[in-house]
Amino acid sequence: MKRLSRTRLFLLEMLVNLLVFVIGAAICILTLSEAYSLSASSRVLTKAHMEVENAAMAIRSTNGDISPLTDILNGSLKSSNELIVWYDKNWNAVSSKDGIYSMSIKTKQEESNIVKSKIVVYEPNGDIITQLSTSQYRPKE
Repeated sequence: MKRLSRTRLFLLEMLVNLLVFVIGAAICILTLSEAYSLSASSRVLTKAHMEVENAAMAIRSTNGDISPLTDILNGSLKSSNELIVWYDKNWNAVSSKDGIYSMSIKTKQEESNIVKSKIVVYEPNGDIITQLSTSQYRPKE
């Protein structure tokens, strides 16, 4: 029976060590890419929540009137009770042709002087990122 020389044993040990290192590096790369993906989606969700809260505060400041919001939020009226605001990848308000994310604000006047609003932020593919419904008493003028 032939005995393996020391050089061959050393090379075999180095190959095994290299294999273990490559497997460990692959696992680390997969973990880091997943963490980056989660961080990006968390960043989008956080910014969407901030914009929804800003819109709710703007609606509150106008007593539920949607027409002044075009100037406050840099949006455009889609109808008498719906406003659309477009955002770029850095969440700056832009025109519809440059926009990636969109926020829709719909208001509805109830009989009892209650204004109900629904604020929805959409992804580029049309999926909902976040939404908020509000109710506010609007005194008679």
